[in-house]
Amino acid sequence: MGMFNEAAVQAGNVVFSRSFQRQISSITTTGFAQLGHNRAGVPVISTGTALTAACEEDKINLRRLFQPGAIRSFAALDCSQAAPQWLPAGLPAGLAASLPASLPACGPADTDADGVSPSGAAWVQFACCFEDGSQDRITLHLHGGQHDGHCAHILAAIWPVLREDILREIADQSDSAVTSALLWTILKKADSAVLVFNAAGRLLHSNDSGRDLLSAGTLLRRDSGGLRCANDTETKGFYAALRSCALSPPAQNREKILFLEDSEQGIRLPISLTCYRCTTTTTPLVVAILPCQPKRSRIEMLAQKMGLSPAEARVAALMQLGLPNREAAQIAGLKEQTFKTYAKRVLSKLHVGCRAEMAQRLTWQASLGRAS
Repeated sequence: MGMFNEAAVQAGNVVFSRSFQRQISSITTTGFAQLGHNRAGVPVISTGTALTAACEEDKINLRRLFQPGAIRSFAALDCSQAAPQWLPAGLPAGLAASLPASLPACGPADTDADGVSPSGAAWVQFACCFEDGSQDRITLHLHGGQHDGHCAHILAAIWPVLREDILREIADQSDSAVTSALLWTILKKADSAVLVFNAAGRLLHSNDSGRDLLSAGTLLRRDSGGLRCANDTETKGFYAALRSCALSPPAQNREKILFLEDSEQGIRLPISLTCYRCTTTTTPLVVAILPCQPKRSRIEMLAQKMGLSPAEARVAALMQLGLPNREAAQIAGLKEQTFKTYAKRVLSKLHVGCRAEMAQRLTWQASLGRAS
């Protein structure tokens, strides 16, 4: 059995973690761990201070390992291979030379109930399996110290917290400026409505687009008892979907899509529901995302950035709505023939062959987000 993900071993993808080094110091000074052993692209974590920091790709891959759910099992593995066969390649010379590769490793037959060799120094390894199917591998070199006999119990107790500390340290999740930038973008710039509910269906938070959607009241609207849809049947279906999403097991935490009727436009629009589980609380949250139609002023601004005059941009925004020429001309305050002339000019300047292509392009451009 390989100690680490083969790709990481061959690439020598090993990074240092001060959290890992500090929290296992009462057990050993030499250890390796691979979070998400069965996932591609994850580095090996080490206590070796001679190692470099994680690259941006490592950080991205490690960020995907947050929220794995509860621990399903924590057990000792067969560590009977000689160290040179499984230690990652590309270790700094100083670190590689310090590793006691010639010492015998121990397997299940040589260990006590905790997976530890009673005879002294040896390599030991543990596998930690989570609800979402991911698995961590932790490998330590024990020196025959006083805590060796309790190694498995200590590691099993501290691993959930230590794992998160390692991820936050390496993936820069604790960087308040970065987190604030992401939150600000979702709250202020995102052009999709984001609503956060608890398991009972109570609305806890929303971004600016979400508040605009609720204020419009055509898809979802505030009511004394919570939120309401276009009719009672849809309201019941909406809350049933929220409860189902909140109660779904982490391993089956798939996105749920629900279609709700817009009472003004008479069309059904999709709403995405996803369950979010935070490690600091056992209460699941449901995040709902709904598409919002871009504001005409935003489309006009983007059309001008694409080379149209203000008058042409106003016509382009009305064309994007799919309105008939006569109705669009009335809104623009133009004669129908004048509107048609502007429409032809818009298509020519944007180098598109038809209105549908122009509307698609402007809609896609408008997904850039809300104006600051």
